[in-house]
Amino acid sequence: MQGNRPIFVKITGVILILLLPIVLLYTYFSQTSFHVIDKQISNYNESQLLFLKSQIELGAERLAMSSSVLTRDSSVLNLQVSMLTKDYYRMIDLQMQLKEKLYLQSFSSNWTNTISVYLPDLQTRISTNLSEGYNGGDLDKAANGKWQFQPGSGNEAPFYQLLIWDPYFSKANSTPVNAVYEVRFGLDNIRKMLQHYKLESPGGCFLLTRSGHVFSNSETADSAVAGLGATLLQSELSDIGHRSLAFKGEQTYLSYAYLPALDAWLIDYVPLSVFHAPIVQSRNLFYASMLVLVVLGFVASYLLYLHVQKPISLIMKGLKHFEMGDYAFRINKRFHNEFDYMMQRFNDMGREIQHLIQNVYEEQNRSRLATLKQLQSQINPHFLYNCLSFIAGCAKAGLTDTIKEMAYHLGGYYRYTTRVENQMPLLQEEIDLVRHYLQIYALRLERLDYQIDVPPDMLNAPVMRLIVQPVVENAVMHGIEPKPGRGSVRISGWRESLGWHILQIEDSGMGMTEESIMAYMRRLEQPMDERTGCGLWNVHQRLKQRFGPGAGIYIEPSKQLSGLCVRLSWKDEEDGVGGERPL
Repeated sequence: MQGNRPIFVKITGVILILLLPIVLLYTYFSQTSFHVIDKQISNYNESQLLFLKSQIELGAERLAMSSSVLTRDSSVLNLQVSMLTKDYYRMIDLQMQLKEKLYLQSFSSNWTNTISVYLPDLQTRISTNLSEGYNGGDLDKAANGKWQFQPGSGNEAPFYQLLIWDPYFSKANSTPVNAVYEVRFGLDNIRKMLQHYKLESPGGCFLLTRSGHVFSNSETADSAVAGLGATLLQSELSDIGHRSLAFKGEQTYLSYAYLPALDAWLIDYVPLSVFHAPIVQSRNLFYASMLVLVVLGFVASYLLYLHVQKPISLIMKGLKHFEMGDYAFRINKRFHNEFDYMMQRFNDMGREIQHLIQNVYEEQNRSRLATLKQLQSQINPHFLYNCLSFIAGCAKAGLTDTIKEMAYHLGGYYRYTTRVENQMPLLQEEIDLVRHYLQIYALRLERLDYQIDVPPDMLNAPVMRLIVQPVVENAVMHGIEPKPGRGSVRISGWRESLGWHILQIEDSGMGMTEESIMAYMRRLEQPMDERTGCGLWNVHQRLKQRFGPGAGIYIEPSKQLSGLCVRLSWKDEEDGVGGERPL
């Protein structure tokens, strides 16, 4: 069944060829869409993270400015003096004033915070948070002028702490310390900003400290992203960047930005499926549609095979039987469609052909010799009137020598063509006829050159009558005459093994393309029609019928001149069959 389905296979191939570029282009467009979306996500998340970073850094900077304002306030110095002089009334008054100033600085920020003043000399701490007292150990472990993360202990929530010594460099040397100013803010402030940041956005975000603590936009999600934070800290995080990684069993797009003031990173993550879902859904729908179309196409092509290809295959089988001479073959299968009529007509045609062959076979055998003579009689000199007109023109011009030469060659030409008693003259006689013909045209055209180079031993070989002149005439009429300027005709011959004779006629005409030559060679093997012409076709058919396979005409581009090369091949009849001519 596979060997008899050319149309089925071709239609299937056409369906695949048509759909494959569509699928490839759609896949390319889908991948491009994914890349564009990923790039847009990266740019958007980066800009949003940078904005959030600036907001957090601004809040921390405002709180840090509160301590700077307090360092320039004289209330702390006055309080120290009142304590040393034991002016308790003034001391209580100054403490109340300092607390009010601390509360004012604390309330000036949107973040919940704690502002405190440490007086190391007096072992006293004044703060907006009354639950904590003075602890000198905290001062010894703290850094000067730098935000530090404190994880908290017990019921104390994690917070960031900033301590500033007054004077500033008194912590690093032995300079007496006037006071130490402390600013704290809890991580709930940042958590609220993260919640606002991801209010209507998919995915999540969190703050990752250098110590590995995470604080997300939801307290319940802290434990879930803790492992992700640890994984990120193990890799090298730059100041800003993005990457794609697996999180919670799905591919996630992650962006981050570094907060140098807090020594922490802002992390934003979004599942790629959220953004890719519409494209993936449309892509899957498209692939499913393409699959349905392919299946429908296969079904349609198979139905076409059953109802069209199989009947055509049977008809082709019958034609092959006819080609082999079996005209008794009949098609008995029915398909219950329009091909049944064709099958019936095919069987009728086979019966009529078989009847005609039986009736006319003997008639064809009797007329074969007459057909050959009729083909030869068609090769008549058709340029007589032109030659006579040329002689008349020369007579008017007084060119007697030209008239004599033209009359001599014209007489020799017609003397040979009107002699029909010898059907197998020598090649020498055919070459003399061609020489007369070419000289006549050389006188008429005055731009024709010719060269004849045939070995003497080949000139005595017998050949069919009027077998060379039609080929030379074709070279002159279709090669030399249409092309402006001087033209050349070259005739050469040689003998090959097994008694084969080769005569080659080349011209300097316009020539033909390879495709045109191949098409013309095919027409020489077919019955003569209006496009083929009788000259070369007659020569080819006569040589084939007389000398068998290998004999005839072969056409190719000329290697020495610009036109065509027509090669005649025939075999000595006394050598018998002997096989085809070697290529």
